[in-house]
Amino acid sequence: MTKDREAICHEDGIIWTEDISTFDYVRQTLVVDASTRRRPVSWRGQGRRVGYSVLKPGSPSGDSPGGFVRRVFWVKDYDRSEQPRGTYKTTTPSEGVDPRTVAPGVWGDLTDRAWGGRLPVTPDSETDSQPESAMGAKHEATQQAVKEAFADWLYLHNVSVPDTMGAAVSEAFTRWLNTHSEQLVAAIAEAVANKASLPDPPAAQDET
Repeated sequence: MTKDREAICHEDGIIWTEDISTFDYVRQTLVVDASTRRRPVSWRGQGRRVGYSVLKPGSPSGDSPGGFVRRVFWVKDYDRSEQPRGTYKTTTPSEGVDPRTVAPGVWGDLTDRAWGGRLPVTPDSETDSQPESAMGAKHEATQQAVKEAFADWLYLHNVSVPDTMGAAVSEAFTRWLNTHSEQLVAAIAEAVANKASLPDPPAAQDET
């Protein structure tokens, strides 16, 4: 989700419908077609809503006619607040944020508490002086986060793993063909030429 400051600049407050002290993180989603500026935002997605933003009186609608842009905060039944030792015992889903960092007009952020441990260091902040073991651990943590985010995406979009992986392989093979097409054509031509120059097989002999 792109964190565009302008998208939430008309917010007037955040309404929490549950005690946020029980949540290390919540999921943050931008709804672009809310029918009201201040009344509770209906949530038609998975999980349950635990909070929403309210807009200032007179705030303009978004790109959708009569639709207002508002945030909804929610959790799924397998998030850490529901299953402390489950999928997200450590790491967070891609849209997860610490609710304590949320404010009107301010996007929520990840914290160590939301992550369930020390946040992995981004590549920009890594230095060559770091021990190899530390860099390996951070790389492993990042890989784990990507895997879990991908699993969460598959769960949300109801697609099969074979179809998804097949599409990825097909796209990768297409890119490879575009890059190596000249070499491939040359190899095929050489193989055809070699086959064409082979001697004819000997005629079968009559054993009778």
